[in-house]
Amino acid sequence: MAGFQSTHERHRQKQESALFRFLGKFKVRQLRRRTFGQRIGRDLHERFVRFHKKIRREMIPKKIHYCWLSGDPFPELIAKCISGWSEKLPDYEFVLWDANRFNIQNNLWVKQAFEAKKYAFAADFIRLYAVYTQGGIYLDTDIEVVKPFDDLLRLPYFIGSEGHSNIEAGIFGAEAGQTWLGDCLKYYDNREFIKPDGTFDILTLPRIMNQQIEQNREIVEASKTEIFASDLRDESKLFIFPKDFFCAKDHGTGIVEKTENTYAIHHFAMSWVGAKTTFLPNLKRKLMAVFGVGFVSSVITVLGLKAIRDAIAKKKAP
Repeated sequence: MAGFQSTHERHRQKQESALFRFLGKFKVRQLRRRTFGQRIGRDLHERFVRFHKKIRREMIPKKIHYCWLSGDPFPELIAKCISGWSEKLPDYEFVLWDANRFNIQNNLWVKQAFEAKKYAFAADFIRLYAVYTQGGIYLDTDIEVVKPFDDLLRLPYFIGSEGHSNIEAGIFGAEAGQTWLGDCLKYYDNREFIKPDGTFDILTLPRIMNQQIEQNREIVEASKTEIFASDLRDESKLFIFPKDFFCAKDHGTGIVEKTENTYAIHHFAMSWVGAKTTFLPNLKRKLMAVFGVGFVSSVITVLGLKAIRDAIAKKKAP
């Protein structure tokens, strides 16, 4: 009986040993699996963090740049537009570029334009400089924001047309260092605002931007769907949104043509132009609002032809 118990005990011990060995191997395998899984998890997490940081770094920052160099109080329209920005863009940073923020002495063009009180022409350079060096979105002070730009911020840049494939220079956004902005800035290298004959270089910024960009790129107007599907890193092209995205107001008629695409409306306050210069365009817009575009355009055409005929008649007179 004792022998049987001894044999039984040895058998039981062998079974226990085998069981412990099995459980030990199982635990090691489980530990190895868990360790491998943890390594994979950590690796994926680190890759995600790096990718997320890269994406965030490459996004257009939520920063609005705007210029006001005269130091004068904002006119009513401009004050209303600027006030509306913070309502539509509550989580954006707003950066005012004035004579305190930008060193006027650093650029000859800006210095001469500022001293001549041609502030809009000084601001032409500053807006390009601000977005090129810091990234973000530039807004003219007479831009009415209709909806946030958030879905556009993952693009390397965005800019629109003011009509006929001409660039709308009153609103654009980009990551810092975009080469097409650098190309535009090159126009101002060692350039004087005051010409040798004493007149001002008043070439408008849309024309400057078109001229500079087209030296290296094709300007392509495309739909939002096409732009989001395109390679905006392609430096042979600059894609621009249609007119209704950022310039939903007709400059000639003053009629707002807002669509579901519209992010902003440029009101063309032309605060940099004298009252005498803006009188006739403003009068024309008011007449068109009352009598209609077609009627006023016809009257202008008739009056224009009459003026030409009168001028010809005077030349022919002895």
